[in-house]
Amino acid sequence: MLAGAACAADLSSVDRTIRKQPVYKSTPGYCLLVFGPEAKTRVWLVQDGDRIYVDRNADGDLTASNEAVDASKVRVVNSSYRDKEFVIGTIAPLDKSGPHTDFKISAYSEDARVWNYVLKLKVDGKIQQFAGWKPVFKETPQKAPILHFGGPLSAQAVRHSNFSLKEKSPELSFRFATDGLGEFSTVSLGHEAVSRSIQPVLEIKWPGSKTETLKLLDRC
Repeated sequence: MLAGAACAADLSSVDRTIRKQPVYKSTPGYCLLVFGPEAKTRVWLVQDGDRIYVDRNADGDLTASNEAVDASKVRVVNSSYRDKEFVIGTIAPLDKSGPHTDFKISAYSEDARVWNYVLKLKVDGKIQQFAGWKPVFKETPQKAPILHFGGPLSAQAVRHSNFSLKEKSPELSFRFATDGLGEFSTVSLGHEAVSRSIQPVLEIKWPGSKTETLKLLDRC
């Protein structure tokens, strides 16, 4: 499921209906998670101040008593930096997929700007994946980004848009990730998911005819 470059699901056709919502205390922000190669399981997240509603059983109803998660470990580090954490735990969809475990959302704000959110969970209780580091909650369900967990992966260059041997310390970094739909919607595979016994290699075809195979040495 997670090891190939299979065709991605058509996320533009995902149903954005929320069957039942609670009464919010502030202006809500929406984010939609989908799970599995075909993105059939939908889990809504709705941010409401220092609370996030999580559709734990993926039934479209956010009013169950265990679906409101309040922030813990709220810190004001200094006048310009704040952070908080939402410990969600397990998502157990009614369609019997999953369960997806160890779900945690960290949030931080710098210089009194918008909140950035980092999502971390284990797909099927095994595969560590991450998303976010950006403001992933949007003002309506229709504008919500769709983050695809447990979807087909592709190798993507990160950190540097160009690579040249003329640089003093050339560095080439990759991640294995699944593209979502909308801004800040990419989901990355945690390096812990790749066994230490596996040595990734990279084949580079230089201008001309030279081809070189390199080992990818470090993980982070």
